[in-house]
Amino acid sequence: MNKMFERIVATAPGNRTLTDAERKELAADNMTEYTVTVHSRPSDEPSTEISVVVDKSLPPWVITFDNFLLPEECDALIALGYKYEYKRSQDVGAAKFDGSHEGVQSTRRTSENAWCSDHHGCRKEELAVKIHERMSKVMGIPPENSEDLQMLKYEKGQFYRTHHDYIPHQKDRQCGPRILTFFLYLSDVEEGGGTNFPQLNITVMPKKGRALLWPSTLNADPMVKDGRTSHQAMDVIEGTKFATNGWVHMYDYVTPQKKGCN
Repeated sequence: MNKMFERIVATAPGNRTLTDAERKELAADNMTEYTVTVHSRPSDEPSTEISVVVDKSLPPWVITFDNFLLPEECDALIALGYKYEYKRSQDVGAAKFDGSHEGVQSTRRTSENAWCSDHHGCRKEELAVKIHERMSKVMGIPPENSEDLQMLKYEKGQFYRTHHDYIPHQKDRQCGPRILTFFLYLSDVEEGGGTNFPQLNITVMPKKGRALLWPSTLNADPMVKDGRTSHQAMDVIEGTKFATNGWVHMYDYVTPQKKGCN
């Protein structure tokens, strides 16, 4: 993953002067001229050693992309959330007899969400396909490794207390664990609503069109959780926060999902 992040930072189109040919190529790929900001990285020097010990001794990656989404794409994703009905968010609960897991409503998470799922066809809509492909091209990871997009809505006073995106039981499933989170901000927020990483002392504020990318696992062993990227959605003080979660797995997520194996 270190090499992936280093490549993303080095090739960000908005951080360099583009030729007309490069701009045409970006447009043909449905890619925006996003800029990348590094909030945390293991080292200023390219990493070469593959070691869990080294991973744990150096900071994890946290980067943001400004202008990753166009304003009209943000508005359309918000509309998809209304189309597929925002409902109170739930956490992953206890395992059931068939190996699936219950959804549990928690006082630690008060947002609403809607799924742009493969099951009811939303994932195949043109906009969803475009966003999955854009994230895929940036990361160099197939879109099939990503879960369905989860659209989020936080009203005034809503939050999600400190948690981690890694789901332990998925390590032994066909899809493998969540290795990355690609978080998309769909709206500005008047006050509050930041994404805070308590152990890293980093807070990223919402901005329409901005994206945030971080790892859930270690570079040297992407099956193992990196607990340092625990994070929280801070209280919205004024306004409404719209966002989208894109969770990326070690392996193909879409195929086993169709069989109920994730």
